[in-house]
Amino acid sequence: INNGKIINYWSLYYNVSLYEKVFEYFRRKTGYQPWSLQKLWLKRLVDNQSFTLSAPTGLGKTTTLMVYSTYLNEDVVYIVPTKSLVDQVCERLRKLGGEVSCGKVEDHKLNVITVSYLNKNSDTITVKPKLVIIDDADAVVKSGKTTDRLVSLLGVPREVYNSAIQLTRLKQKFLLNSDNDEIKERIRDLELKIASFNEKISQLVVASATIRPKGIKQKALRLLTGFEPASVQLYARNIIDSYEENLDLSIIQKLGSGGLILVSKELGRDMMKKIKDEIQEFGLETKLAISGRRFLDEFSSGKVDVLIGSASYYGVAVRGIDEPKKLKYVVFYGVPKTRIKLYNAISNPFTLLRVAKVLGLDVSRIQNDVLFLNYSEAQLIRYSILNNEDINNEKLQRIKSNLLEYISLIKDKLKDINSSTIISDNFVISYENSSYYMTYPDVITYLQGSGRSSRLYNGGLTLGLSIVLIDNKLIFEILKRRLQRMLPEIAFKELSELNLDMVKQQLDSSRRDEGERTQFSITTGLLVVESPTKARTIAKLFGRPSIKLYNRIPVYETIIVDGKNIYVMNIVATKGHITDLTTDKLGYYGVKVDDSDIIPYYVPLSRCLDCNKIFSSTNYDKCPYCGSENVYSSKAIIDLLRHFSLFVEKIYIASDPDAEGEKIAFDVSSLISPYNSEVYRVKYHEITKNAILNALRNPQKVDVNLVMSQVARRVEDRWIGFELSKILKNKFNDFNQGAGRVQTPVLGWIVNRTMNYKSNLGYIVYIDINGYIIKKYFKDRKSAEEYLKSVEKISIEKVNEQKILLSPLPPFTTDSLLIEANSRFKFTANLTMKIAQELFEAGLITYHRTDSTHISSVGVAIAKEYLEKHGLSLDFIPRNWSSDEEGAHEGIRPTRAIDVNELVQEIEENPFRYPIRFTKYHFMLYDLIFRRFIASQMKHSIGIKTKYKIIMNENDYIEAELISSTIGGFAKIYDIKTHNLPIGEINPRITLSRGSSEQLPTYSDIISLMKSKGIGRPSTYAKTIENLLRHGYVISSKKRSYLIATRRGINVYQYLSSKFPHLISEERTSKLMSILDDISLGRINASNVLIDVYSEILSSVNSLKLEQDV
Repeated sequence: INNGKIINYWSLYYNVSLYEKVFEYFRRKTGYQPWSLQKLWLKRLVDNQSFTLSAPTGLGKTTTLMVYSTYLNEDVVYIVPTKSLVDQVCERLRKLGGEVSCGKVEDHKLNVITVSYLNKNSDTITVKPKLVIIDDADAVVKSGKTTDRLVSLLGVPREVYNSAIQLTRLKQKFLLNSDNDEIKERIRDLELKIASFNEKISQLVVASATIRPKGIKQKALRLLTGFEPASVQLYARNIIDSYEENLDLSIIQKLGSGGLILVSKELGRDMMKKIKDEIQEFGLETKLAISGRRFLDEFSSGKVDVLIGSASYYGVAVRGIDEPKKLKYVVFYGVPKTRIKLYNAISNPFTLLRVAKVLGLDVSRIQNDVLFLNYSEAQLIRYSILNNEDINNEKLQRIKSNLLEYISLIKDKLKDINSSTIISDNFVISYENSSYYMTYPDVITYLQGSGRSSRLYNGGLTLGLSIVLIDNKLIFEILKRRLQRMLPEIAFKELSELNLDMVKQQLDSSRRDEGERTQFSITTGLLVVESPTKARTIAKLFGRPSIKLYNRIPVYETIIVDGKNIYVMNIVATKGHITDLTTDKLGYYGVKVDDSDIIPYYVPLSRCLDCNKIFSSTNYDKCPYCGSENVYSSKAIIDLLRHFSLFVEKIYIASDPDAEGEKIAFDVSSLISPYNSEVYRVKYHEITKNAILNALRNPQKVDVNLVMSQVARRVEDRWIGFELSKILKNKFNDFNQGAGRVQTPVLGWIVNRTMNYKSNLGYIVYIDINGYIIKKYFKDRKSAEEYLKSVEKISIEKVNEQKILLSPLPPFTTDSLLIEANSRFKFTANLTMKIAQELFEAGLITYHRTDSTHISSVGVAIAKEYLEKHGLSLDFIPRNWSSDEEGAHEGIRPTRAIDVNELVQEIEENPFRYPIRFTKYHFMLYDLIFRRFIASQMKHSIGIKTKYKIIMNENDYIEAELISSTIGGFAKIYDIKTHNLPIGEINPRITLSRGSSEQLPTYSDIISLMKSKGIGRPSTYAKTIENLLRHGYVISSKKRSYLIATRRGINVYQYLSSKFPHLISEERTSKLMSILDDISLGRINASNVLIDVYSEILSSVNSLKLEQDV
């Protein structure tokens, strides 16, 4: 303590003690211990965080806030929407022993007021509250004036508030002018100004809020306080979904009291009043649920039997009713839908694209431009079209001009169509009252609205009934398809199939105190991943998450429902490794070595935001390369993880399922375990809802053997890399030198092939016969030109033909994907891995660093589904491709049964569903992976193998056996290269160029060698080649992507191979790779291996020094 070494632990002890004190106070006041979610809220309250309590009724929000208010017992302002609620809250606070001021604000009291009181009396309020609680923030979110009053109450100076408003406006402006340096500078200045404000303001806690802030002032409030209206929705459902193909309301008479009727919003308020009159004739008291809260009070008390509201996402009937005991069923009068004028709809570039396709227009000219737009660009184009304004951006103005042409084409096309209704898979276009309209189902309103009938009550989920009275069969069918895509468990039943008497009994039973309900257990958790993209993908899998920034680090909050288990999960990304071996002068390059042990010293990683260099030093405040103090350290992530560990029950570390991911998991676990001992490792090989749920069901401990394998590899890489780099820098007087155990033998292959290529340079005649190339090498140009003249005409004969069986290839592994992407598309290894990483993190493919071809039963089912969907079920042959157990690494495959065309269609419908920005390369690689996988689950193809005799001249002919065509099987999906040569005398395309009898290596060749010689791993293939390119030892040819050793690379390799032949040999490297695998399996001790490596390096280095001394 005196040395400050454990000061953070003292702070930890103090906080935990304070939490326990508040928990004990809660127990005394309520008679029971706070449960998991209440503990989370209480800890955040004690920690003075401003936040939103995002949870349905029945989870104890109000109790938590009231008990904590009485714990403070002074200077609390509790804001509610109505006077009746003021009285209710005051009464409960008094019962808990609070000093209450009801309806006005006084010093040292628990003050309960309405929003109206705040608006009228804000100038007279002199109290600076410790805590401001808002029971329903929608009034604040909707009203700029109320926001002004609230900001003043919180104690934010007007100048700071105005700066936040300016900053919010500038950020919106920046989206449209991202190249404007002046705006960038003004944003930076305002951010610094706001950040420098360090006066304490009141804590703001919101009990419920469901609308995202749209106004400038509301966004400024969020910027200042971190207040984020809750967007997390609990999509746990215990609902019977049903429908009836009419608009007959007599079902209400049968079901009786406890109903909510949601009227399709285009029918308007007049229809609601008409329905109200009709229901009242059944003897049921009815009230419109349009605004305010009185209707809900009367419904809860039993004065009203049935409520009627609008089927609108923003309507109070859809999102403002939480009455678990009373509300039992929801009737949708008309399918919930959105209906807008078509010409307004197609101002959205993505909607325009979809409509143009439905009308049969050729969209090839605009499709890629539209698909690759980001959100801001799409919004800017939409705004520009609607307002007939130009865009100050050449690319976007060009796209907009093209889209305007297509709007004209759409209008012309509609004039030529006689039908008044045009149907697509996701919307309907109709002609009504001299205008075209686009109509599509409102899926979220259905989920939210029907969800009113199934709420949490006494720790369980009540049973609800949802009935859709269909006014449009086409829209209902689209609704069903889209719902089942989101929640496969939803299955609509025709109302006539239900035993209504039994259903009524079940609805009532689940609402009795002793009745049967779906019981839930709730766990608060922290899910740690390494990639921000992965964090966004996982968060969005389970609904619409909320997001909050902590020191600019995004934290997503989502609710994960797994049967009867609910996880309130915060998701944080580490952005890769958070520690690395220190570069400080400590031990042997950051590793202490003694006779029997190795002690590596790890420190937080830092990145310079100016020169972008990464370093690992205890002095992480300053960049050692450029001297900048604009440095980001992973210490910020570590602090955040420790902070959140205090608030949640369990931590799940979900980094990649390989050695690097295991090391990240080990680091996170080690650094946060003193703060929370409930730390688990979870693994998955694809980012899908089922895979994440399965991982959470099967928590594990960190695999220490795999971690030690990674540490051994990293230490060995550091020692050899630093030692050889130092020697090379001294030898060649160049600081951009580097070498490693794996990259040096790979450099040797490229050097040898380059030198062989150069020593065998000559001339090559290329004879092109419909894409089949014959190459003839000549040492001198004269011989090549003479040969060229003799083959101006060639003759082709068919010798024979036979049918052969062609077998499909297995799914891709990392090496085979890199090879095929390079062969087909000329993708570099680095580009392929980058795109594959993004496809994996977007949840589209399984983990891409794998040497397994195994396919799980889930993968087989995906292939079956796709083939059946496309009429190819007879071609389906299930294959696992290996005997690996389920759960082991898989080959690379898609995670869903959608091909690239369906993926494109999905992006058109929901452009920002995936957290990556697609390019044509993403679609090309996804298509390749998808086709290879589907082909691997199909029956054999028949190949026609033809033997040709190709006569170049009277002295020269060759015989070639080629696949000339294919029939059926997997070749329907995965194209096989065929050559069907013309028979008879032809004039081929002939060219002469400089060339060699020895071919330069391609990316594919080098990766194949790494695989076959055992010196590469899925995680190192691309990185090894990239390092050689980065050091300038190798260049890549532009046209054919050949890898060519430079003079610099040749010099380095020749020097290293002459001085350290044993250290960098293929055999030694391959053996060490095998030893590292043995460490990961627990067969060998890592320290023993590293001591041997240490001795080996020192021996080689000392030999060189001795030689230099001599």
